[in-house]
Amino acid sequence: MLVLLLLPLLKPDLEQYEGKGMSWRVLVFPLACLVVPLLWRATGSRVPYPYLADNLLVLVPLTDVLWNTLDTYDRVSGWDKVNHFGSSIIFAAVVGLWASRYPLGTVNRFALALGLGMTLQVLWEIAEYTSFAVGWSEAQTWRDTTGDLAFDFVGSLVGAGFALLAATAADESLEAETAVAYAGR
Repeated sequence: MLVLLLLPLLKPDLEQYEGKGMSWRVLVFPLACLVVPLLWRATGSRVPYPYLADNLLVLVPLTDVLWNTLDTYDRVSGWDKVNHFGSSIIFAAVVGLWASRYPLGTVNRFALALGLGMTLQVLWEIAEYTSFAVGWSEAQTWRDTTGDLAFDFVGSLVGAGFALLAATAADESLEAETAVAYAGR
């Protein structure tokens, strides 16, 4: 990620970076590496460490900078929507996986993952608008923003569902291990 983040600083005049707000991305994206470790410490450092959530959260900014570096957003029609869909799956899955560490119940975990996953995507759109307002990136249309949010919602549904399935599978695996341990095998 460091090399991908340094490239826009070293070569800001590359065509694929024009109007993309890369300066705010370079400043903010490294913070993604700190979110899960800080939350983990703030919530008591419960074992095991949430490696999957940590890796998934870092994947979002990493892929965003990668796709900008490869100029995919301008070269591939609809790529922005694909990326919004994928990112929202990841955000909702991270929230859902984190929530599975607590006795919240299935419906509550799903609602939390969907709601916070979608909220993170709305904040992303606000950040895009803010970068336009201060002149760091090109203006987006309401149609583009509405389309992004629609893909974000569907992706958040998928991510919340994935987190539930992953948590259920982990619970069943843990129950099986416990049963074997109690059976003395």
